[in-house]
Amino acid sequence: MANTWCDSNQSEQIWFQAYLTISWISYFIAIRKDPGSPPINFEPNQGEWRRWCKKCQNYKPERSHHCKSCQKCVLKMDHHCPWTMNCVGHGNFPHFLRFLLWVIWTSGYIMVQLSKRVIQYYEERNLPAYLIPRGEMLAVVFLLPIDFFMFISILILFIRCLINFMVKGMTQIEVWESERIEGQFHTERFWRQIRSNYFKLHNKALPKLTSWRTENERIRAAEELSQEQQEEEEEQEELLEQGVVPQEYTYEDLIFPYDLGFWKNITTSIGYPYQWILPWGGPNNDGYHIEKSEEFIEEDQLGLPWPPDSGHQENTTSSTINRDIELDQIQINGRTNIQLLKKRLDPRSNMKRTEWMNDQGETLDDLGVDIDAEDADHEELLLNHPE
Repeated sequence: MANTWCDSNQSEQIWFQAYLTISWISYFIAIRKDPGSPPINFEPNQGEWRRWCKKCQNYKPERSHHCKSCQKCVLKMDHHCPWTMNCVGHGNFPHFLRFLLWVIWTSGYIMVQLSKRVIQYYEERNLPAYLIPRGEMLAVVFLLPIDFFMFISILILFIRCLINFMVKGMTQIEVWESERIEGQFHTERFWRQIRSNYFKLHNKALPKLTSWRTENERIRAAEELSQEQQEEEEEQEELLEQGVVPQEYTYEDLIFPYDLGFWKNITTSIGYPYQWILPWGGPNNDGYHIEKSEEFIEEDQLGLPWPPDSGHQENTTSSTINRDIELDQIQINGRTNIQLLKKRLDPRSNMKRTEWMNDQGETLDDLGVDIDAEDADHEELLLNHPE
């Protein structure tokens, strides 16, 4: 019986050392692997933002940003990771995921073994105290919650990364950007920038925008509303009539250009399945010729590169805010539209992109983007029409 217990212990120790070694190797690769930088003298294509990096003295491809810690532009930058002391981007995103996966697996294995030991202590609680090593028991009780905390933290980060790139096709920076756009979507400031950018790119005014919902869906949705709710919506539309903000176009109608679908999002970011477990497996593209989704090409109404409100932005004044729906007009039919009221009262509604923060308090700076390297006031659109 004792021999069986010793053999089991030895086997568990061997597996633990194997998992730990692989974790350290994947960590080393995640640290050393370069995320990729734009080629020298890169030139963007027509219809894209002409984004100049003041520190690299080079144009940046779409989805690229200058990292304040790595001191260089990073292709498809996701964020700067303080734990790997490296940017997570196009070239090393698969290695970063492999590192997270092995940490989750190893810490999960440790958690199982420590939990088994705790159960054993409970089952042997009636034994004399001198038969149970006090130092070992204290170590187990101390390490189990720490390991559990690490396991949950890394698991949440891993799931967040999976959802972002698999389901949405976004980097963490682009998720932040989409949250900013959603938070400022209702403002005149945002739409004045959109209209200005559209005119620069297409040499004509922004046409009327419509929602993706069909007329039948609108009728059906209207039938489901009470008379009071219908009157509320009609009054809100009257308030927005003749304004800068489109009446029917919603945030849900925006199409993110780089969401290629579940399978293609995976293969463009981490390669094909046979590459996933290989230490050298990586994406199957160069990171600066960015493919757009067919849905974006065929159905996008704005016709602008991402993010659509980039370029020089004027400082917000009180008059700009007052041109939005007044707060006292949000009281409709004796009832307050809570969602709209919260948006109007949110001080972030008219913040510049460089100042805005999400609900977790994260700014672009927190994600590693070097704000000083961006030259937003001189960003230009490569025009589709001759001057």
